[in-house]
Order: sequence, then structure tokens, then C-alpha cells
Amino acid sequence: MEDKIREKIASLMQDKGQREKLAQLLVEYVQPHHLTVDFVSLLLNSRAMAVGDILVKKVRKGIKVRTLVPGSIHLKSEITVQERMNFVLDGADVGIMANQWELDSGQIGTVAEMRTEMEAKLRDYYLGKVFTLLSSVWTVGNTPDNFVEGGSVITNTVLEAAIDQINKLGGGVKAVIGSRAAMTPITKFGAFWSDAGASNTGYVPERIEQIMATGMLGNYYGAKLISLDQEYDSPDTYNKLIPENIILVIGQKVGEFITYGPVMTKEWTDNRPTPPYWNLELYQQFGLIVDNAQGIYVIHLS
Repeated sequence: MEDKIREKIASLMQDKGQREKLAQLLVEYVQPHHLTVDFVSLLLNSRAMAVGDILVKKVRKGIKVRTLVPGSIHLKSEITVQERMNFVLDGADVGIMANQWELDSGQIGTVAEMRTEMEAKLRDYYLGKVFTLLSSVWTVGNTPDNFVEGGSVITNTVLEAAIDQINKLGGGVKAVIGSRAAMTPITKFGAFWSDAGASNTGYVPERIEQIMATGMLGNYYGAKLISLDQEYDSPDTYNKLIPENIILVIGQKVGEFITYGPVMTKEWTDNRPTPPYWNLELYQQFGLIVDNAQGIYVIHLS
């Protein structure tokens, strides 16, 4: 049977039109999962900047409304622009290499597939950077008001207290976000998962479809709930990229995430070894600022 499979694969390889289909078949079972929604923009204001743009966040001040007094010359507000803070850029780089024979045979997939995979890895990396930064802003030592030890499982008391705090200091809650492992227990005490209150606990099919498609659990106490499927750095080391003991309650306009310039590409073949080695590298600069830390609430689970 194994010999017949090899013969069939060899015959397919003779037809160039079949190579891409075969490559897709061979690599489909190891295709990792990636985020399908731009979760970074749900945490911070996000924008793409061009190379040469000024990396300074500015604030315009000076517009006030005063009481009208008939017959008087009213005071005017002088418009000023203050440079609030400067973006410090970091860089992300992802590169791969492959034996030219394996690339030509289609055993490892097509170049287009690998490039798409690398771009998805960049998005996952950015989310990990933003989530790690926001979750490390507060600790029990520097503020007990925006940080809580929530026990082993999230409870409605802890979650509602966090939402209340951000509603007061963060201009309203933009999202409650965490790993699926940390967020799923919320469905036991809310999130509109039943269609007829406590007397009927049957799941709503539309809600399940939304969760599977977007990772959003629904709403609780006026806040949008977002769960992140766990990501791993590689099948070899299997290190988790999203902490499963942190839930973040994020307010409005907490900070800003930028990409500085497009994703740049380097592609070349090193002809020194035999067979030659094909290389592909993607890299981009990025930066982020948190200028309203009071709009972040960290729930730390044991």
C-alpha cells in the first residue's frame, strides 16, 4: 500500500499543475491556528504610519467655553500643541529557509502559503507584545485599585468590581479580554448564554457560532467579552504565547499601537551549499504607547 502511495505522489509530481494541490494536501494537517480578528485594535487605538512620519504623539489644548455676558469682550483661548510623548520603535523579524529540492517538489508547501503563514505569525507576535505590556502595567505592589488577585477562577464579584473601576477611570470599558481558559468560566454566571433566564440553560446556536468565528463570548455587565484561543510558538517547544492566568479589563483610549512602514521582504537563494537553500524574510518596525494606565485593570488568577 505504501509503495502505491509513493507511486501516485511521483505521478502527480510529473504534472506541474498538480504540484500546488499536492503541497496543500501535504501541509494541511500541520497548519497552525491563527487569530482571524485584529484583536490589537480592540485593546489599543491602532494605525499604520509611513516611514518619515513624525513619531511624536501631540495633544491640542486651549479650547474652552465661557459664559456669555452681553456687551462684554470675552476671553479667548490660545490654541497650543503639546508634544506629549515619543514613540520608541522596536522591530519584528521572521525568516525561513528551505532546501531548494524540497521547495521545488512541493513537499513543504507553496511560497504563497508560507508567506501568508509568516504574516499571521507577525500578527500573533504583535498581540502577544501588547497583551504582555498591558498585563504588566499594574501589580499588587504599585496599585491595589487596578489590580486584584482573583483566585483560581474568575467570579462575577471580581469582574463587576473591575468593570466598575474602569467605567469610572477609563471612560467606559472597551473590552474584557483573556485566554479562552480564563474567560470561559464567565459563561457560568452571565454572558447571555441562555435564552429564557435561569429556568432555561439551553445554549443559543447563534452565540456559539459567534464564539467559534470571532472568539467573542458576548456581553456581561455592559462590557464586551473576548476570548483568545491559545497560541504556541512552535510544535517543538510548545510554549504558550498567551498567559492563562490574566484577564484584562480595558478602558477607552488607553494607548496607541503603530506599525512604522509596510512589511518589508527579503527573498534570495544561497547557491553556496548543494543543493542551494532558498530564504524568505519578513520584517517590520512597530511601537506602542500607554498614556492612560488608569484605564487598565488586571485580574490575576492563581
